[in-house]
Amino acid sequence: MLPNVDLDTPSLKPCATVDSPFTSDLTWLMHRAVGVLTGNFDAACRDSGLHDMRDTLVLAVAGDGTPRTQIEIATTLGLDKSTLMTIIDRLEKQGYVVRDADPANRRIRIPRTTDEGQAVLNRALAARDQVVEQTLAGFGEDDVRQLRTLLWKIATAK
Repeated sequence: MLPNVDLDTPSLKPCATVDSPFTSDLTWLMHRAVGVLTGNFDAACRDSGLHDMRDTLVLAVAGDGTPRTQIEIATTLGLDKSTLMTIIDRLEKQGYVVRDADPANRRIRIPRTTDEGQAVLNRALAARDQVVEQTLAGFGEDDVRQLRTLLWKIATAK
């Protein structure tokens, strides 16, 4: 059943579209699952000194050893360019990212995770792992592997 719903209130009673794993709209179920995981991970990120999950994604991509332009990072993560710029600006102010000039074109910037950024990323990722483990505590290893496989197939479908 739905969390935080007073089932005695007629207008809040669930319907077949949202009240069962077998009849609920799949996109709604995925949206709710994302909300739970993201909300928990965002809280862990704030505890680690970051704004939210997107900060960890940007730090991870900017720090993986492959130089990427800001546009390439936005494309890799599926973020809007203006959203990415806001995130990079914030991370740069915190000292977690620096922007190096592209040797091939000095007008282009290549964000790079600093040592301090890598340290905060490591803390946030450890917190993420703990949050995911707690959220999926009732799942077996095979269930988690299957969930990851199915989600990957959906996420990479064209």
